[in-house]
Amino acid sequence: MRIERVVNELVDTCITDSLDLNIPHLSYMFSTHILYNHNTNFYFNKQGVDIIAIKIGDPFEMWHAFCHEAGHMFLHCTNQKVMPQSFNLKQEAEAKKFALLLMMPEKLIMRHELYEAQHIANYFNVPINLAMQRIEMLIEQTQIVTYN
Repeated sequence: MRIERVVNELVDTCITDSLDLNIPHLSYMFSTHILYNHNTNFYFNKQGVDIIAIKIGDPFEMWHAFCHEAGHMFLHCTNQKVMPQSFNLKQEAEAKKFALLLMMPEKLIMRHELYEAQHIANYFNVPINLAMQRIEMLIEQTQIVTYN
């Protein structure tokens, strides 16, 4: 629930509707510099300044990359170059989850009663497969685990 808590706090402070879900607005709100380039996506902190590098290309892919790298910025404080591969895989999975949560915040889904994948896809302008993943995440977080 740590990742959900972080995203919910961000939503509470700087996201009121889907119009706020864009790179210029969120990079301003996060006090993050964006470095557009032709090679790769990554996050780094240099002398206390957060920088997200985004590969120039398809606008949706750039938005997705921004959300993923923001996940690293908010969740991780390690240098992946010197960490064990298994730990890097964990961090990548967390950043992937963070990206989906930030791209389609639960509070906006509930506020606008977006109960179908197509409604989520249309409202947040995301592919249907990502909207379906988001619905699956919402279902999983509400399930009760029973022990025999």
